[in-house]
Amino acid sequence: MKKSLLLSCLVLCSTATLAQTYKGITTCEFDYDGFKFCSKTNIQKYKNALATKKPNFDEQYILINVSSRSNIRYVALDTKTGIAYPLSDEIQGFKNSHGFLTGKPSSINYSLYNTDLCIEGSVSAYRNSYDNVKVCYSIQKDASSPYGKDFNRVNMPKEIND
Repeated sequence: MKKSLLLSCLVLCSTATLAQTYKGITTCEFDYDGFKFCSKTNIQKYKNALATKKPNFDEQYILINVSSRSNIRYVALDTKTGIAYPLSDEIQGFKNSHGFLTGKPSSINYSLYNTDLCIEGSVSAYRNSYDNVKVCYSIQKDASSPYGKDFNRVNMPKEIND
């Protein structure tokens, strides 16, 4: 009984230490985008999340918004390696035909056991802005990334009629 209890404790303790400390980020700033993923404030957010939160996305990642509720900037934190994978797209709500936000927030779906982050709303990145679309993202292998992976679109944004 004592051996099984000790073995259970060792297994639980080892899984509890899976969360890493922050080790690095794939990119600090995307081209023609003024958002600073490597600011002192954001790096502290990564450290705090890795120390206090459990994975909530794709089994081993903590997905956090490091911006505001209306201009969402996601970063996926790998709890096994401590690497931060920022998403280049800024996520916003729905827009009218003049390009102004309507006040309807974007719909965002992800889970611990799903590899995709999917949104319905508007996304903006240099030369790649789309209004009122559905698009999904995932952590994907990328040989050009300094850590061998990046947080990228799974598909092209598809227009939705609101």
